Amino acid sequence: MKHVLIIGLFLCIAPTVMGQYYTRDVGFRTGEGTFISFRQFFDEERAVEGMIGYYEGGVKLLGLREHIKPLTYSGADNLSFIYGYGIHIGIDYTNHYQVFYREYYHDWMWNPKFGVDALVGFDYTASALPFVFSVALQPYFEFSLDQYFRIKPLNFVVSFKYRF
Repeated sequence: MKHVLIIGLFLCIAPTVMGQYYTRDVGFRTGEGTFISFRQFFDEERAVEGMIGYYEGGVKLLGLREHIKPLTYSGADNLSFIYGYGIHIGIDYTNHYQVFYREYYHDWMWNPKFGVDALVGFDYTASALPFVFSVALQPYFEFSLDQYFRIKPLNFVVSFKYRF
């Protein structure tokens, strides 16, 4: 009888339990390039995200440290403000370089890139499903052989992730 009571209580409570803390998510990000991303949470407000993808005819590897702040006013229960910083490295194959909007052409060569990134945006988490939709501004500063340095202040990105 005791077991029947425990099983009955569990069956009554189980459908209403929806709270779950997810520790990682995986997905893709588009914007200036197409990336596959993986994010690992340290707690509910801190995470680290790694991305690899195709960018300007080459490959780019990106690492970000992110801070997540839930927005607590009514109507925004699943919305969070995210911000962070990180670095990237990459390589592409090019036949030109640019100095102050003037292009110079040469033989094809491999071009390494290194840069510093920032991130400011919003995450929306579906309440009953493990999906995250993000819209963010990801400005960066980059050193490379084809352009020496480059500042990209308006790099808008959109991402879709599966949280598990």
